[in-house]
Parts: sequence; C-alpha cells; structure tokens
Amino acid sequence: MPVKPPRGSGTHVDVPTSPTRSTAEDISLPGPSGLRGFDSGSSLNSSPLRAGTSDSSSVEAPHPSPVVVVHATPVAARSPAPLPSVDRYVTVALATLAQANSQGLRVLKQRTYAELSDGRIVLVGVDPETGLFRARLPSELSPSGPVLLRDTDSGFWSVREVSSSTTRVQVRKYLPEATDQHADDFISRFGDSDAAEAELKRIELGYSQLDREISAWEALYKDKNRNSHQQRLAIGAKVRDLYKWQGEPSEKVYRDGQFVGFDLNLHVGNRTDQLPVDFLSLTRLDSIVSLRLEGQIEIIGNLLLSFPHVEILKIHRYGVSRLPAGIETLTHLRALHVEGMTFSANDVDLLGRLTRLQELAISHSTLAFPFSVRGMTELRKLSLTSAKLTELPVGLSQADGPTRLEVLDLSGNHQLGVAPSVSGMSELRVLDLSFTGIRQLPAGLGTDNGPLRLEELTLSYNSLGEAPSLEGMAALQVVNLHNNRISRFPEGITSDVPKRILGLQENRIQVIPETIELRDGIRLERNPITDPASLRRLVAARRQTGADIWLGDIEIDLGVNRWLHDVPQAQHQEKGAVWSSLEMNQTNSLLMARIESLSRTPEFRVERQILQRRVWSFLEHMQQASPGEQGRLLAIARTETSPGKMLDKLEDEISKSDPTWQNQPSHHLPKRPRLE
Repeated sequence: MPVKPPRGSGTHVDVPTSPTRSTAEDISLPGPSGLRGFDSGSSLNSSPLRAGTSDSSSVEAPHPSPVVVVHATPVAARSPAPLPSVDRYVTVALATLAQANSQGLRVLKQRTYAELSDGRIVLVGVDPETGLFRARLPSELSPSGPVLLRDTDSGFWSVREVSSSTTRVQVRKYLPEATDQHADDFISRFGDSDAAEAELKRIELGYSQLDREISAWEALYKDKNRNSHQQRLAIGAKVRDLYKWQGEPSEKVYRDGQFVGFDLNLHVGNRTDQLPVDFLSLTRLDSIVSLRLEGQIEIIGNLLLSFPHVEILKIHRYGVSRLPAGIETLTHLRALHVEGMTFSANDVDLLGRLTRLQELAISHSTLAFPFSVRGMTELRKLSLTSAKLTELPVGLSQADGPTRLEVLDLSGNHQLGVAPSVSGMSELRVLDLSFTGIRQLPAGLGTDNGPLRLEELTLSYNSLGEAPSLEGMAALQVVNLHNNRISRFPEGITSDVPKRILGLQENRIQVIPETIELRDGIRLERNPITDPASLRRLVAARRQTGADIWLGDIEIDLGVNRWLHDVPQAQHQEKGAVWSSLEMNQTNSLLMARIESLSRTPEFRVERQILQRRVWSFLEHMQQASPGEQGRLLAIARTETSPGKMLDKLEDEISKSDPTWQNQPSHHLPKRPRLE
C-alpha cells in the first residue's frame, strides 16, 4: 500500500498535467480542481510531486520535523503481467553509442540504452511506479518491456526473472544504523526486492568514495573561516544521510501519495571568493528529486552531475548571472524555477532546449533576449513574472508550442504591451496578464475555440477600457479586473459565474445593473457609484452578507466638519469639543480613523443623516464611558475591518452595558418636505 504524506503539512511541488494549486510551494491550479501552484514540480507525466513542508529544510538552518505516520510493513509486490520477450526491444549497434556512464547506461540524442550480457543493446526507460529500468520501444513514452537489472560487477544488464518484496532485514543488512522509520521509507520507495538490492549495493560500494570527497571539501576552510567550515560540516552531514535515503519527514517528496525521494536545499553562500561547491566529483545522489540552490550559483561547478534524478530544480537570488553547468544533463528534469537572474543569450538558448519541461517559472529576472517555447509540447505551466519581457515568447500561441498549457502567467512585465492569443488553449485553467500594459483583450478569450474551462482570469492594472465576456466559461472561480477603466460589468455573470471572486475595484462603474446579484465575493471598491438605487442595494447587501462590496474613494480628511452636515451652528462648538477630546488621546487614533472611514460607505451617500446621528451618539457615549468599556470598544475598532460592521458592533457592545441606550439624534433633524 502506498505511503501517503501527512495531510496539510506537505509542500506541493506539482506540475499538473491533468487538472487536479493543491499547493503549498504551491502548481496546483486554484479553484475547485484544487490546482495551483508549484513553488513546485512534478517528475513524471501526470504525477504531482509533494515535498514534506511548505518550506524545504535547509542544511543551513534545520527545522523541527512534523510527525509523519508511515506504514512499517513491506510494500506488497503486485503479480506482474506476462511481459513480451526482450528480443523485440533490441535496437542499434553498440558502435554507434557513447561510452557507458556511471549507471552503466549509454545516452544518444536524449535516449537511454542498456547493454545486455550477450552484447545486444536495448532502449530503456524508468518505470514510474517502481523506479526500475524496463525495455521500451522508440514509439513509447512509458516502457512496456521486461524489467532489466544491472550486475554491479560486470556492468551488464539482464532480464529479471522473478520478484519479491523488500524487508527491514534486507535494508539493515546494508544499513545497520537505519531506524525503523528510515527502513520503512526505503521499503516504500523500493518495494521490489531486486530494485532495493541494486540500490543498497550501490550505496555500500559508493559510500566510502562519497565520504572521502565530502571530507576533503569540508576541510578546505577549516583554518580560514569558522562559519564557512561549520556550514560545510552541516551540508556534508546532510548529504551523507540523504545518500543513504535517511532524511527528515519534512524533506520527503511524494507522488500520488507514494514516497519517491527527498528535497535538498543547498545554500552555497554569497562570498565571491569561495571555492567550488562541486564536492561530489564521482558520486551521485539518487535520492534527491527536488533541489534548491541559493547563493553564488556560478561557483557550483559540475555539482548538478551528482544529482541525475532531480525532477525539480529551484535557483534563487544572490547575483546569479548564468544557468548552472550541467543543467542540460538532467534528463528527469520536469520543473525549473529561477528567481533573480539576468539571462544571457546563451542561457535563453539553453532554456529553449529543455523541451521536456512540464513547468517553467522565472520571476524577478531579466529576459532581455527573445525566448522561444517552440518544441515545449509537454509544458503545462509557464510563469514568466516580472521578467522584463518586451515581447511574447516565440511560438507561445502556435501549433508547435505549448498548446496544452494549464497555467499561463506573464504578470508584472510592464513593457509587454501585447496579449497572447489563447485560441486553441482548451486546457488552460489560469491566465494572469496583470501589470502587462495591454490595451486589448487576448484573442480567443470568450470564444468557442478559447479556454472555456478557465478557472482563474486576472487582467488587473492594464488599460483595457472594456470587460471581457464570461459567456461559456462556467468553470470560472476568480475574475480580477482591477483598475482597467471599465465602465460596465462583464457579460455572462450569473449567480455561479464566477463562483468565488469578481474583482472590479478602481474602475469607472457608476451603476449596478439590476440583473447582477450582489453577493459575497463581488468587489467594487473605489468605483464612482452615484446611482441612488445601486447604493441602496449595496447597503442591503452589506447587511445581508456582512461584506463591504463597495466602499468609496478615500477623500481629503475633513475631520469633524464631515460630520456636521445639517447640524445647527450653535452645536458646532460642543460637538467639535467632543471630537477633539477623543482625537487628542493617542489611544483613540485608530478608532477615529475608523470613524472617518464610515464616510466611504454607501450609507454615507443615501442615509447620511441617520449615519451621522449614529456617529455622534457613539462618540458622545465613548467620551463618558468607563475605562473598561472604552477598552472593549477600542478592541472592536482594532479587529473589525468593515466600517459598517464596526459601527454595528460598537452599538451592540454599548447596549450590553446600558440596555436603555439608544442612538437618538443629539440635534434636531431638518423637516422633510410634505408630499402633496
């Protein structure tokens, strides 16, 4: 039975290839599908990866590990279905291939081959369920042939005849120091005893070399810099443990509930005079499937060659000036995250050759050279945010590009100025073009050939002048159109579309159509709504939903004068004294600011006299209240963010201590004209 990660504590590292941002470094998409983000990636075709926590453990600063329940029993091996003979998988002649690598495999044009003991060559691939190599045909994405095992003595491969389950005894034969948890983790990853035996032998044979390499690297700063030496010792200890598949629960990475490896955070430091960090020149760490590099990445040398199974690579900040050497050798790489880098022409060219990526996320960087996504047909998430783009990626909306995108985020590229066509992007779930300077809607949006299954649409802070049609997009959860000079509501709004949020803040809407149901999730703040009927509907909606659907723009602070409308002149001095006595007390500064915010409510526009009466009744009571009651009232003002709800709660609190209190007018209201 697969080992499932702890609920709620995993950092999602998803590259969704089917809509399922369960997030946390969050790519599942938002909305009911639970999809949203990566800070995260996936290794294989449709399987999301999850790391143990939302903040991967760093060897520089260890964190407490959450409790994780893991089954201690061996993983039951399924009875394998009869497999075809290896004969049908025999392929190219040995002479056409390069020398075998450290795994006994030969690579040609991104395809991997194994040499059998009889000298024949077969194309192989990794079985995503077992991690074992199996023979495959050139036309297959996933291998269908028999399992192949490598003889560590001869280096040749042979067909496995029978299989059995891994046990704790088998694990402790090679790793006697392993705890029950470590052994069970290993079993959950290598349930097949042959696969476990091969990995355990590899660990046994390679550990002494690993220890020598790390020890030599640790000693380099021993006499020069104590902090650097301590940091290296911490990194060395962590790498030694992970080499033996003995990591912390917070470092585990899961796919479909099954443990597949660990996440390693390497902070390589910021000193420009440091020696290279490629401390593993001969040894590889097969247990690492997610790797985060921070610091002066230029100095890592050929470190990536030691992590052949990395599927998620995150490179973050501190003066990175080029992609790390060897990134193109990571044949399992499915998710690449880069932050804080200036890309050279060579880097951009290299990115375009990573055609197997399922997720590419670049943020707070400079992509000044034309970037091509042609050939990236497996890409599911493309996020190029605040990357100083001045033109769209080449091939983005073309047939040889990523037509199966689920997430497209180009936000924060202020000079972009042009929206991509989304025609044909039928699988798109998230589209974010905020802060891109576009003046026209994306071609294909709202059409039959567009992304009709879109769940999140964000076009905020542009100059569109018109709202997109939401007709036909029944899956919409969130629509954000802030600050776009829009004067009308989008077409296609219903009680369920969008289901959660319709953000229309800071636009030019003056009237709310009667056909629009005012519900929680609609946001109209700072629109110049002047229509009395619309304002009264907003008052009723706030009282019904408890949410401020609309608050007016922030006006010049008029202080007490704002609240003296129609108050007799003779009372101005008295009320001014009440206002001043409260305002001068620093303790009341937040309260008075919140009272001022009541002028932004719809009640101020259509029920001003009633609202003003309530305000003065409260202020006069507050001035005379006991210190204890004042404290309770101030606490309400501190915690309630809605101005209207705040006033309601303040009045309710006063009524508790004084049941006879009523917010009666403290001055005569003007007479209403008689209707003849």
